[in-house]
Amino acid sequence: MTPRKRLIIFTTLFCITIVIFSSSMILGKHLSLEAKVQATTINKSTYRIHKTKLMNIEVKGNSLNTFFQTKSAARVIYLTFDDGPTEYTEGILKILHTHQIKSTFFMLNENMIKRPEIVENVVADGHAIGCHGVTHRVSNFYKTMTSPREEMDTCAKTLESVSGKSSKIVRVPFGSFPNLTSAQKIELDKADYVMWDWNVDSNDWKIDNPKTITQSVLTQVQKLLKKDKVPVILFHDKEITAKVLPQIIEELKDLGYEFLPINENDIPVQFQIHS
Repeated sequence: MTPRKRLIIFTTLFCITIVIFSSSMILGKHLSLEAKVQATTINKSTYRIHKTKLMNIEVKGNSLNTFFQTKSAARVIYLTFDDGPTEYTEGILKILHTHQIKSTFFMLNENMIKRPEIVENVVADGHAIGCHGVTHRVSNFYKTMTSPREEMDTCAKTLESVSGKSSKIVRVPFGSFPNLTSAQKIELDKADYVMWDWNVDSNDWKIDNPKTITQSVLTQVQKLLKKDKVPVILFHDKEITAKVLPQIIEELKDLGYEFLPINENDIPVQFQIHS
């Protein structure tokens, strides 16, 4: 084969290779573009279908959506009352009933025995009841490792016999800090008691000035609001409490709070226990 023929064959093969390669590139780009167009079209179509479904759901379920938005936006707060029932508990119940809100009462054993009808009224009104012990004395309640549990056992039996309701919610006298030990707390836990302290102290047990109590409660709640924490307010079944309660409730309502009774499944607010 002459050099001329070799050159012709080589040139022909080279040209064929270029044509095939160019055709492949064009075809590949076309297929890629077509796939992209199809994918975009499918996505837009799916979005339109999904959007239409959402619009239909929103229109049909408008009331339901509004309900859930309202519930999720609500700020929860717990009002709690210690040492009852007393001669002032009925007045507190009337205030709560007027404002259509629920709360939690931590009651003492002897007071429930003295005023069983009030205990029944608390339950009938839909409030939660917990035990506050028997003696309400530091020297007695925290005397031994098992004394807190034993007092709560006695209190719980009285509560159930008087009201017909059982409760595992408890609040130890004067709060768990600094008197309750970790060993005593373990005993309460083993008996399935759910212990609650508080993060807002109304100081109604030592202050007799309505304005001071009201301002103190609202200031403490505002601080917790900034930290996005649920307030648990400590009140007592006292005359001064009944006086300040209506204004405090109105102010808390204006802040958007929803008043709930404590449930045994709620995560409790507790002080740090000493070992």
